[in-house]
Amino acid sequence: MKKIISSAVVLVALLALLPSCRSPVAAVRKAAEQGNAEAQYELGLDYMAGSIVHQDFDEAMKWLRKAAEQGYARAQFNLGVVYEVGRGVPKDLTESAKWYRKAAEQGDACAQRQLEIMEQDKKK
Repeated sequence: MKKIISSAVVLVALLALLPSCRSPVAAVRKAAEQGNAEAQYELGLDYMAGSIVHQDFDEAMKWLRKAAEQGYARAQFNLGVVYEVGRGVPKDLTESAKWYRKAAEQGDACAQRQLEIMEQDKKK
């Protein structure tokens, strides 16, 4: 009987936490829908990873692209990665280089390095 009661207490405690666990995602989604590029980027990563929301590559790409098109360098870099490895989209090195270049033009060191690597790979 004691074990059943303690399980019920744990369950009630977990249920009490659920709204607070969801509220950051709701706040990020609201900011993303209002055009905040950083929030769009974060929401895209959430959908890509599937750890906070259900994994959905189409939604991930939608939000990452919105952020990238606003000039958000981290989103541009991550789109480059997505297209380079073909995660949720067909592998496309031309599209990958396009997004790396946009991020690199803003001084993103990781994007600059990936472009160098891609150039070296072409020469092999």
